[in-house]
Order: sequence, then structure tokens, then C-alpha cells
Amino acid sequence: MLLRNGVDIVKVSRIEEILTKKGDSFLNKIFTQSERKYIEQKNYNPQTIAGIFAAKEAVSKMLGRGIGKINWQDIEILHDNRGKPHIRLYNEGLNTCKTLGIGNMELSLSHEREYAIAFVIGEGKSYHEEIAIPSEIKSILPKRKEDSHKGTFGRVGVIAGSKGMTGACYLTTMAALKSGSGLVYTLIPNSLVDIFSIKLTEAIIKPVEDRDTGHFLLSSFEEIVETIKDMDALAIGPGIGVDESRIKLIEKILLSYEGPIVLDADGLNCISQGDLKVLKNRKADTVITPHPGELSRLLNIEIETLQQKRLEYSKWVSNKYNVVTVLKGANTVITNPEGEVYVNTTGNPGMATAGSGDVLTGVIASFIGQGISSYKAALLGVYCHGLAGDLAKEEKGEYGMIASDILSHIPYSIKKLEH
Repeated sequence: MLLRNGVDIVKVSRIEEILTKKGDSFLNKIFTQSERKYIEQKNYNPQTIAGIFAAKEAVSKMLGRGIGKINWQDIEILHDNRGKPHIRLYNEGLNTCKTLGIGNMELSLSHEREYAIAFVIGEGKSYHEEIAIPSEIKSILPKRKEDSHKGTFGRVGVIAGSKGMTGACYLTTMAALKSGSGLVYTLIPNSLVDIFSIKLTEAIIKPVEDRDTGHFLLSSFEEIVETIKDMDALAIGPGIGVDESRIKLIEKILLSYEGPIVLDADGLNCISQGDLKVLKNRKADTVITPHPGELSRLLNIEIETLQQKRLEYSKWVSNKYNVVTVLKGANTVITNPEGEVYVNTTGNPGMATAGSGDVLTGVIASFIGQGISSYKAALLGVYCHGLAGDLAKEEKGEYGMIASDILSHIPYSIKKLEH
């Protein structure tokens, strides 16, 4: 149950002063025709006017917008035959009420000689309660068994990060943990080990020799391969950077590792400058998660051209390179080599923020590591990621949302599917 409240107190003498100075111009600006008629019936009693004025302010506070964003006359305070006050909303006031899911409002007014006090309670179902999970999504999440242990839920490896891009690795790792992975191994350049040992207390940190460069080197390939050989799934790419050494390194990892890989960000940028055939020649599933810019580089086409035919290009890439494609953006498109297509419905513009994609990479890799097929893990991951963004929007709004807000809501989005 959603409960919101608003309170306001108005000094009666203040209203008397305004009436003396502005008279009808004040009344016409603040009050609706019905309210002015009621005020007239009460012989322009300053206490009555102060009470309605305070009630409008209290309602605007309950709606979380304030007078200004909601017009004075979008909030109307009426009285029934017994004198009990009630609220009627219009325009922006009504739209805000619907957005918040408020179905009932109760108003209490109190007067004494010097002050009028208004208290409003808004009641309804929150967005958290009203979410209808599509059956094709809800059926993907497996029920956990009582005799499970951390090994049951997958060993996920994250190969990410470089000097100046430690946040990408952090977000991907934490997203995998918050999505249910039993064990997450984070492979990072050795010179960054102190940073990650502090930031990632729940992950297993695996430093890789980098010769103090702050990024992965091709010469460390054998060390990386030995570390990842027992992993159930890998997430590769966020924040690793791009150069000739890293291009070759990513290609060799893709061809040598025989488990599923989620390839994102600089991992995709490395492939777009290397050999795309590597994707098709892999021995296991690959999920690529490009935003339009990354896919346009991969295919060497203009972003505008891609955006006009998002579905067609996603299907073409999946078919040609034998990958699950997750083309991010409004209504993210997921396709697989078999021609299946899913267009996601969760998410909002507030998620267009740095690091949001790194979170998604960790979520999808986590679900794959838990034994869900790559395509279904992509569907579930994209849906939960978008839903987490919608839950974050309810608390933070779209303008102030950052990737860590999405990350913190991942467990709650998954919980919606559990029920």
C-alpha cells in the first residue's frame, strides 16, 4: 500500500493582509469558481479562505510537485452538504496523481483564531505493487532449491577495467553478484589490485600481470586462460580500453574459452577493429550487448541507418555471426541465430547514463552462469535491468538517476519475478 501525506499551516492575518491589498485579483488567481462561491457563502471569512489556501498547499506537497509546477486551480477544495472538505484535481494535478497511483485522498482542515492547518493523506497502490510481469519472462527464473550452496549458482568471471575505468568493472561485478551468482571472479590489471580489493569486498579478485600499464596485455593471455578455465560464464569488455594488444587478447580469449561469453563495450570495440569471424568461430554461445554506436562500428554503417531498422539489423547480426544480439536503447531488441525476437518493454530515459550498460552485462552473465540458456538469460536480464531502472525512477526521477541506482534496484526487480 502506498501512503503519501502533505501538511500546511497558514497564518490567518496573512490572508487578511493579502485580501486588503489585492482583493478580487487574489481570489480569482487562487480559487476556482466553485471555491469562490463557497467563500462568498461564508461571507469571505479569512479563516475559511486560509483553510482552503492551506489545503491546496498541502495537496501539492502530497503530490511531491509544489505549487508552481501544479497550478493553484488544478487543485480544487470542495465541501459536501455536511461541510466535510474533499479534493478534486485537474490537468497537471490529476496527471501527477495518476502517475503516483493515488486512488484516494483524505483531507482534514482545522482552524483556530490565528492559524488554519491542513493535512492530506493520499492512498493507493504503488508502482511496485502494480507491475504485471509477462508470463514469458516470469517463467524463465528457476526456483531455488533448499539444499543449494554458492557453487550451485554459478562461477562467473568478469574481465574488465583499466586505469581510469575502474567503475565499469565494479558495476559489472556487483550486478552479477546482485543477480544471484554464487561466486564472481574479477580479473583486473595487477596495478589496480588495491583499488578493487577495497571496492569489491564480495568478489574474488584475480589480478593479472600488466607491467604497471594499468590495462590488460596480450602477454598475459596464458595467465588469464588458466584463471577462467573453470568458469561457467564470462563477462568481457567494460572499461578495458582498445589497442592492438587488447584486440588480439580478446580474439584469443573468445577462441580459446569454451563457455558462454557476454561481450560488451570495449570488448565489442576491439572486435570491430579486429576479426569479426572470431564470433562465428566460437565453440560456445556469445551474447553481444551493443548500444547503437557500438553496433554501427561493428557493421561499419551510420547510426541513423541502424536506428531506422533496429530489428532487421539485430536479426542479421545474430544470423551471420551466430550470436545473441542485445541492441540497447528504447525498447531494447533481443534476437538469436534461430530467428527469435523479443522487444523489451521496461526501462525509461533516465537509464541513459554512464555505466548502465555495464550493469546489464553483469546481470546477463549472472543468469547464464546460473544455468539459464543464453537467449533466455538475455531476455530476463534486459527485462530485470529495465525494471530496476523503473523502480529507481519512482524514487529518484529520471534526471538524477545514475548507474548505481539501477544496480541497487536489481535485487528488487528480480524479487518481483519471484512472486
